[in-house]
Amino acid sequence: MSYSQVPIVDQEATTPQTITPQAQKNVAFNNPESNQSPSNDSSARNRWISRANRSRTNLDEVPVESRLQQHAEIIRIPRAHQYLDLSKTNSDSSSVSSEQKSARKIRSHGSEGGEGNSEGEKRSSDDIIKQLSRLDLFVDLVWVGIIANLSATYSKQAFFEVGIEPGLALLEFILLFIPIWRIWDHLRAYYIDFYTDDILQRMLMTWILVLSVCYGINAPYAFVQEGENSLTLLITIYLIARGTFLAANLIQCIFIPFLRRKFIFSVCAITISTGLWVAAIYVSYPAKIALLILANAVEHPIDIFLASPTADRILTPGWKRNPDTAHYVERHEGFFIIILGEGVFRLIEGSPSGLGLNHKTGSVLLALIMYYLLHWLYFNGDRTKRFVHALKRTWWKPLLWQSAHFILFASLLILAASTLFLIEFEDSPLELDPEPPTEIKRAEEPLTPQAKANLYAIWSASISLAISLFCMTCIALLNRPLDGPKTLLVNSRWVRLMFRLPVIVVIVCLPVIRGMNGRWWVSATVLLLYPLFLYEWVSGLETGWKFIESKGDEE
Repeated sequence: MSYSQVPIVDQEATTPQTITPQAQKNVAFNNPESNQSPSNDSSARNRWISRANRSRTNLDEVPVESRLQQHAEIIRIPRAHQYLDLSKTNSDSSSVSSEQKSARKIRSHGSEGGEGNSEGEKRSSDDIIKQLSRLDLFVDLVWVGIIANLSATYSKQAFFEVGIEPGLALLEFILLFIPIWRIWDHLRAYYIDFYTDDILQRMLMTWILVLSVCYGINAPYAFVQEGENSLTLLITIYLIARGTFLAANLIQCIFIPFLRRKFIFSVCAITISTGLWVAAIYVSYPAKIALLILANAVEHPIDIFLASPTADRILTPGWKRNPDTAHYVERHEGFFIIILGEGVFRLIEGSPSGLGLNHKTGSVLLALIMYYLLHWLYFNGDRTKRFVHALKRTWWKPLLWQSAHFILFASLLILAASTLFLIEFEDSPLELDPEPPTEIKRAEEPLTPQAKANLYAIWSASISLAISLFCMTCIALLNRPLDGPKTLLVNSRWVRLMFRLPVIVVIVCLPVIRGMNGRWWVSATVLLLYPLFLYEWVSGLETGWKFIESKGDEE
C-alpha cells in the first residue's frame, strides 16, 4: 500500500517537499505565521500538537481556577465562627462593626489554602458560605419529604372518618411538627457556628439525616392504633438527635474552653426535658399528651435564655455570640419556600382536577395564584428601602421573629392540607337547604360526615390563612425603618400595611357564608389577596416613579 504525498512549498525555496504520513498528522496550532517543521527547535515544537489532541483545551487561552478552601486534614480543630472576643473587639479602634468582623471571619476561613491560590482565578463557590448553601439545599430536600408526610397525615386525620376529632388532629400535628422543626433549627445553628467540613462533621450530618428520615417515615403512625410503638420510636429518635448535638458540643468544648459553662448548663436543662419525654413513653392517654405538651413547653424558655444577653454574660463571659444574620434569614426564607412548595406540589402531583380542563382545573389554578400572592406578600415585607433587620435589634426581637416564622410555617402546612381537601370535594356545599337553618332543625337533622368535613376544612383553611397573614405582618413590622420623608409614594409603612387587618377579618368570616364550598372559598381568597398585593406594591414605589421605564434608565 502506498501513501499519498502532500506537497509543501517552503517560503524560502521553491522546491516542493513531501512529508511522511506520521509527519502529516502534526499541525501548527494557533500559529499562522509558523513556517518551521516541529523538529527544528524546542520553541517551535511547543507550538505543534498531534492531530488526536486538537480537541483539548489550550491552557494559554482559558483562566485556571483554584479552590479556596484548604483540604489537607481528615479531622480539623473545631472553630467557633459566631463568637466574638469582647476584649479584642473593644480594643479595636476600627469603624467596622462587630457583625461585619464575624461575617468576615467566616468568609475568610475558606480562603486558607497556601500558595496555590496566588495563581489563576479563585473559585468563590468554595468559600464556607457557598459550601453551606449547597449543604442547606440538600438538607431542605430531606425536609420536603418529612413535611409532606406531616401534611398528608393531618389531612387524613382531620377531614376523613378515622376516629379522631379535628381538634385532636390539630394538636397531634403540632406535637409532631415541633420536634422535627427543632432538629432542623439545631442542625442549621450547629453548622453555621462550628463548620469545618471534616470527616467527623460529614458523618454527623449523615447520622442526623438518617434520624430525620426515620422520624418522617414513622410520624403518620404516631397516634393511631396500628402504630402503638411508633410514638415511642419518634421520642427515641428525637432524644438521640438531641444527644448527638450534645456529644458534638462536648467535642467543641475540649478545644474551645469558653463554651464549657454553656455546655454544662445545656446538659442540665436538657436533662429536665428528657425526663418528661421519657415519662411520656410509659404513661397512658391523656397523661401522655400532657407530658408531650409540657416537654415541648419546657424547651422553648431554654432557647429564649440562651439567646439573651444574660446568657452571654453568665455562660460565655468575655465572649458574645454574633450570628451571621444573612445566613439566618436565608435559611428561614428557604424553609418558607419549602412549606409553600408543599401546597403547590400537592396541587400538581395527583391533581384533583383530573384529566382535561374542567371546573376543578380552575380551582387548582386559583389556589396556585393564592400561593403566589402569599409568596410576594412575605418577601415584599413592608417595602421599606432602608431598615435595621429584626435580627440585629434588641435580643427579644429576634426571638419574636423566629417564633412568628414557626407559627407561619405550621399555619401554611395546615392551609395546604385544607385547600387540597376543599378542591377535591368542592362540589359539596355546607348547606343545601335554601331555608335558613334553625337550632331545632340542626338538632333534628345533623350534618352528614362529608358536610362536617367540609365545614371544618373551610374553618381550618380560613383561620390558618389569617394566621399566616398576621405572622407575615408581624415579621415585617419587627424591622426598624430608616426611610426619610418622601422616600416612597406612601411613606408610612402603617398606611401601606393597614389593609391587611380588614382582609384578615374577612377571611376569618368566610366560613359563616351559607353555601360556601371549596371553589368559592379559593375564589374569595384570591379576590381579597390580589388587590391587597397590588395596593402594597404600588404604595411602595419610590418617589418620582414612572409608569414605563425610560430608554436611558436601563442601567
